[in-house]
Amino acid sequence: MPDTPKRVQADASFTSGIASQWIIAGIISASARFIPIPFLDEIVQNRCRRHTVKTTIESHAVDLDLSTVEPYYAAPSGCFAGCLGMVLKLPLKLLLFPFRKIIAVVTSFRAVPLEIMRVYLLGRTLDRYLSNGNFGQSENSLGIDDSAYAVRMRSAFEQSFARMDMHVVLSAMRDATGGFKELMTAALVGLKSVFERDNKSANAFIAEPEVKAEASKIQQSFSRAEMVALFDKFDLRFDNAMKDVS
Repeated sequence: MPDTPKRVQADASFTSGIASQWIIAGIISASARFIPIPFLDEIVQNRCRRHTVKTTIESHAVDLDLSTVEPYYAAPSGCFAGCLGMVLKLPLKLLLFPFRKIIAVVTSFRAVPLEIMRVYLLGRTLDRYLSNGNFGQSENSLGIDDSAYAVRMRSAFEQSFARMDMHVVLSAMRDATGGFKELMTAALVGLKSVFERDNKSANAFIAEPEVKAEASKIQQSFSRAEMVALFDKFDLRFDNAMKDVS
């Protein structure tokens, strides 16, 4: 596998407009935890992550179908298994619904920034691998099926994300937004954009001005020295995991 991408390659996306789209999708995905309807929160999160990946692919001149990359961003279950699971879990979800909403509110100060970071890194990592030619070409860097490569990327991502210093993430976003009240207000305002359009193209995912304003603040915070170092460490862990994961 090629050497770890150079710093300039890793930061190419950060300075582009596409990075703000990842953050906007992350904000809306994070707000899904407040939806008072069982399963709908999961649907919104999946659509936001799907949009992030779709937007990233469309920004590159690559012959790569979204369905091929689905294992990278979506829950690991087929349509039938997913629908059956929803039916079987519905009674329990309804029973636990009030408690889940209470927990969602109580833990939102931590869960919201982490979901934003997760979605952002999903886009950033895919963008990095499409930019350096590891993925999306006639043959990926491991010479295996692209779907299998996407599975390996998901595994490497989960390993790398779990080892991030989340205290740095929380501190940066708290400083950027002046607390999470404005961030959550913007997220709830922007939530409707997920279902207002059919999302057939990257440009169909439209955010409200409040969401864009908060996304801009967060994007600026990502240029802080401690965040740049955090991204560097994440990239290194991800690249090493891609070599080692089986």
